[in-house]
Amino acid sequence: MKMSGLEFLFPIVREVDILNYNPWELPEQSILQDDQLWYFSSAPSKKYANSKQMARTTSQGTGSWKITGRDREVKNKRSGEVIGIKKTLVFYKGRNPDTVRTSWVMNEFHSINAASSQAYLSFFLIYYFN
Repeated sequence: MKMSGLEFLFPIVREVDILNYNPWELPEQSILQDDQLWYFSSAPSKKYANSKQMARTTSQGTGSWKITGRDREVKNKRSGEVIGIKKTLVFYKGRNPDTVRTSWVMNEFHSINAASSQAYLSFFLIYYFN
């Protein structure tokens, strides 16, 4: 809905720059703080000005989100049409070569059908995996 230029009827997704926070700080930024899943939307940041690579390091430099696995297609259940891409990322604390994998996981969703004015938005589902 948001990517189509419409507002959510029940606003549970807050717009937050994910990279301005460590993952353990994100639950308090969520509208649904008592939940085990936290939902956000954000404009992705480019790693370099003239690059397609996305920035994944937190602004504090405490760690970074690293893609794990392969991209998966998100399909419309009714039509079977591909409407987006889903990436799974894990947060690694520290800097290379001394990074430590954490239990923080993020699913990142990108629409391939978003209105041009909303194409910059990505949606994130973040959770702590025990």
